[in-house]
Amino acid sequence: MIPHSIVDDVRQAADIVDIISDYLTLQPAGRNYKALSPFTKEKTPSFVVSPDKQIFKCFSTGKGGNVFSFVMEMEKVSFPEAIELVAKRSGIDISRFTEKKERDPALEDSRTETLRWASKFFERTLEGKSGKIGYDYLITRRALSEKTIKAFSLGYAPDSWDSLFNEAKRAGIPQKHLADLGLVTLNKQRNSWYDTFRSRIIFPVFSVGGQVVGFGGRTLLDDPQTPKYLNSSESRLFEKSKLLYGLNAAKHEIRRMETAILVEGYMDVLALHQAGITNAVASCGTSLTRYQAKILQRYTKSVLFMYDADSAGKKSMMSGLDTLLAEGITPFIVMLPAGDDPDSFVRREGRETFLQFTEENRLLFQDFQIRFFMESEDFSNPEIKAKAIREMAHTISLIPDRIQQELYLQELSDKLSISQHALQELLGKENAVQAKKISSSENHFSVSPPRQQPASLSVLEKTFLKALLESTAYGNAVLEFAASHEAMLELPHREAQQIFTHIVNRYHDIAGNPEEHIDITTEISLFTNPESRDLASGLLLDPPVSNKWLEQSDVHSDNAKRCLTMFLDAFKNLVIEPLMRQKKLITEQIRVETDTDKEIELLKEKIVLDKKIRKTSLDLKAMIATILANS
Repeated sequence: MIPHSIVDDVRQAADIVDIISDYLTLQPAGRNYKALSPFTKEKTPSFVVSPDKQIFKCFSTGKGGNVFSFVMEMEKVSFPEAIELVAKRSGIDISRFTEKKERDPALEDSRTETLRWASKFFERTLEGKSGKIGYDYLITRRALSEKTIKAFSLGYAPDSWDSLFNEAKRAGIPQKHLADLGLVTLNKQRNSWYDTFRSRIIFPVFSVGGQVVGFGGRTLLDDPQTPKYLNSSESRLFEKSKLLYGLNAAKHEIRRMETAILVEGYMDVLALHQAGITNAVASCGTSLTRYQAKILQRYTKSVLFMYDADSAGKKSMMSGLDTLLAEGITPFIVMLPAGDDPDSFVRREGRETFLQFTEENRLLFQDFQIRFFMESEDFSNPEIKAKAIREMAHTISLIPDRIQQELYLQELSDKLSISQHALQELLGKENAVQAKKISSSENHFSVSPPRQQPASLSVLEKTFLKALLESTAYGNAVLEFAASHEAMLELPHREAQQIFTHIVNRYHDIAGNPEEHIDITTEISLFTNPESRDLASGLLLDPPVSNKWLEQSDVHSDNAKRCLTMFLDAFKNLVIEPLMRQKKLITEQIRVETDTDKEIELLKEKIVLDKKIRKTSLDLKAMIATILANS
């Protein structure tokens, strides 16, 4: 269990804007930042981040919370694991609270815990006697340093049928986790399990936040029947089409350099990073996908394509151009010497020669396309040339910016001596096709509806909760009053009541120490359900519900007094409101009652209720006046 004080320290040390920027492209919007929601498809940004309050709110889906809540949503991890990831990202060591001699039952259903365990198992194996063949391969044949091996957590899967399976059993790892994550495979004939990765160098694949989500394995067996590379099976955590290898290590340098180097394989990334070229990422051995391009677009508008120089590499780059351009990224291509890949070239030539070569041989995507078509086909044939021009016009039509389209069209006209009018006609047809595709896609796209509230939140409840939440920044006066008068009211809105109860219970936890206070930004992660967290986040971001909130100065003591005043006023009205509803109901019953005796009983009941309302109102006013006079 991580103590509350440590959770507060981690949360306060973390900058929510900095961390969310690892996942989204944030744009300044007044005192806040905005982005397109990562939880749904939208054209107008509805995702808001407040650096002042250190919270986020997605107004499209209703989701909200603090930095821990966001990491939980994006990394699909539990609350304790989110704290660990944020602590690591913020440079805070909390290992003394997270290292366990026994498995924590609270994390028993966490696949991410199993992935972390497996990664450590592969690392230990590489360092041990059975991993010598793998270690020698990495050091001798691939010229990797120990520093690089450790930095990327490389490992080795031994040449054994069930080493990982047996070790996992001893460690108490659920077999279902191993199977779901593709770490073990069932032999149906023998009805027994065996390790999926055997005699392979293991490359852990990390999320952008640094969480292990899966593995790639390169075989060391000289067997044509054995696939050279094997990846984890697809799962909720490991979706290869949505991952870029090395991004967790490269993201900051990509932003600084304003360019990403996109390569094909794990070893290409490792060799470039080892050479000090740390803005390189890989598409995990697959053709570039729209998801991967969207991820890159968060960090840069420029990508340097550098796949293998063979025919397959060129074709992959040709299709990748369209994918990048459609996401507003300008691709450049570097064709390496025949027989080379980024790994072999940088190891042989070194960093400076590599950088010089890329600078001198970089092609804009249009020049690469022209060279590709001229080298692979008979460009003197009018039919073949016309087909190639149509494909290049299609590529231009994918660019979102119409002015850029026009400029690239002019360049294509000059380079191929084709009239601009003919190209404009082609582009018009392609744009019409693209518009139809986008319209069709939007019509068929469905998103999960925002979470439905069981009842609407009244303005009075909103005022009450907002004052309660914001008061935590100015001491415990409001909390003390709320805790001592909790029994006097029950909020109609379910999530509002849950927030009120949680905050009061937390006050009881700290009441013995006058110096301690509740950090509300941290606290919202601990609410019992996501709906309460979403509601609290929205209230903290919402503008004031009354002009009274704006009447005082920004002096700390005035803010504290203001919160207390608004809270007490809302508290009084919430206590009186149910009595007034009851009075209204009795009054209506009296109006329609035809039985004289029953009418008399109702009148007596109303008189008693009127006295109760007057007395309660006077008592509350007196109590509030005393509290405000002494505050």
